[in-house]
Amino acid sequence: MYRSIYSSYCLVLNECNSVASFASEVSFEDFLWANSIFWTRALNIPLPHSYVFPQNQEDLNKYDSINNSAELSNDHNSRGELINGLNDINLKAAATWEVDGTGLITGVPFSMYLLSVERSSFHSEKEISISYGNKGNEELLYLYGFVIDNNPDDYLMIHYPAEAIHSIPLSDSKALLLEEQKAQLRCLLPKSLLEHGFFAAGHPKDGNNDNKLEVDRISSFSWSGQRRMPSYLNKLVFPENFLTALRTIAMQEDEISKVSSLLEELVGSGGERQPSDAEVRAAVWETCGDSGALQLLVDLLQAKLTELEESSGMEDYDSELLLKSCITESQGQHASCENNSSEETNGWTQHKMSRKTWSSIVYRRGQKELALLFLKEAEHALQLALTEGN
Repeated sequence: MYRSIYSSYCLVLNECNSVASFASEVSFEDFLWANSIFWTRALNIPLPHSYVFPQNQEDLNKYDSINNSAELSNDHNSRGELINGLNDINLKAAATWEVDGTGLITGVPFSMYLLSVERSSFHSEKEISISYGNKGNEELLYLYGFVIDNNPDDYLMIHYPAEAIHSIPLSDSKALLLEEQKAQLRCLLPKSLLEHGFFAAGHPKDGNNDNKLEVDRISSFSWSGQRRMPSYLNKLVFPENFLTALRTIAMQEDEISKVSSLLEELVGSGGERQPSDAEVRAAVWETCGDSGALQLLVDLLQAKLTELEESSGMEDYDSELLLKSCITESQGQHASCENNSSEETNGWTQHKMSRKTWSSIVYRRGQKELALLFLKEAEHALQLALTEGN
C-alpha cells in the first residue's frame, strides 16, 4: 500500500517536472492538478475487524479457515464483520480487502487480496469496486470527486474562531480556563448523532449508547448539588468538549469569580494541588449552567446556515435543482440525458447537468439539511435549559 502511494506520488512529481520544463515555474493550477491526481488514488486499505481485534481462539480459527481455502472465501456467509456492513449502505461494494495470514492464497504471508462480497466470482471486463470507508460527502467530494446522496456518514463541522477569543471580555482568564478544561473550539457533528436527539425518528439503534452518554456527561457536572441535573442530559447530541468551550466563552465577570471560589474550596486557599480538568468543568457548569453555551451554539449554527444559503439559496432550492436535473454522464442510478439540452417532463423542464455540478449540489444540500436539523436540536435544548434554570 505504502509503496503504491509512494510510486503514485513520484509519478505526479515527474509529471510536474515535465510541466515545469516548458515553463519558468509550476503554476497553482498545476499544483491543484497534481494534488487531485495523487489524492484520488491514495486510499487506506482496511484490515478485517476479526484480524485486527481477535476476540478468542474461535475467531482466530475462523480467520485461519478463510485463509486456508480460496474456494471457502467465495462461499463463506459469515463474513459480516469483515465486510463491516458494506451491503447496508447505498454504495454496493463488489469486494473487500482480506489478509492472507499464511500465504496459501497469494503466496506471500500477510499480504492483501480482494475477497468477493457476492457468491459469484469476478467476471472479466467487469469493474471491481471496494468501499472507501465511512466517510462524509466533504471527504468524498474533495478527495475522490464523488458524493453519496443521503450519505448516512455525512457530518457538519462547526467552530468558534480562535482569533475571536482575543476580542471578548476577560479573554485572558477565559483562555486559561479553556486550557485547563482541555476544551475544544471546533467539533464534527456526524449525522448519526441525530438518532439520539430530541427529534429522533423512532428509537435509537443502540440503546446502550444513551446510557453511556449520560454517565459520561454526569461525570462532568456538579459535585455539590447546587444546580439541578438537566432532564435533557441524555438527549443532548452535542459533544461535551465543545459545550465546555462555549460555556467558558459565554461566562460573565462575576461567574469567573464564582468559579475561582468553588475551586479554592476544593483545593484549598494555599493551592496544595492543582484541580483536574473534570473539576474545573464541574465548577464552570455549576456556575454557568447550559443556557449561555446553548445560546452561543444556536448563534453559531444560524451563522453557518446563513453562510451556506447566502450564495446558493435554501435547501428546497437545491432539492428542486436536483429533481429537475439530468446527468450528462451515465453512471450508477443517475441516467444520462438522451439528446437535447433539456426536455419537458410533468410540466417542468429537465435540464442537463454535469456530474461535477450534481455532486456539488448534493454536498451543499446535505450541509444545509444537517445545519437545520442540528439548529433545531440546539434551539430545543436552549428552551429546556431556560425553563429549568440551567
